[in-house]
Amino acid sequence: MPDTIIVYGHPICPSLGPVKGLLTQSKVKFEYINIHQDGDAAARVRAINNGNESVPTLVFPDGSTLTEPTVGELKSKLESLGYKVGLAAWVIGNSRLIFFIVLGILIAVMIFLANS
Repeated sequence: MPDTIIVYGHPICPSLGPVKGLLTQSKVKFEYINIHQDGDAAARVRAINNGNESVPTLVFPDGSTLTEPTVGELKSKLESLGYKVGLAAWVIGNSRLIFFIVLGILIAVMIFLANS
């Protein structure tokens, strides 16, 4: 799979969902490897990250890596590789941020209405 991005992670990583969502919506070929089930993968992640099992760690076909990337960092990297990252991918990648913004607005409106 020479054009496939390898995504190292584990199920309890909170950043894994947004990363996989962004890759899926951008139609990027990727392979997910759970480092808690693959000792060689865990060793590779430690080698990339100075002994730390920091995830998600992504390995791109050109050999470059990103560790715990923000949505913006991953979007920029994908675009530099020629992928189109559309609005749906951005929304999925930022779903947690959007949730907290909407929640904050709702709380502000409720406080305003309660004080009116």
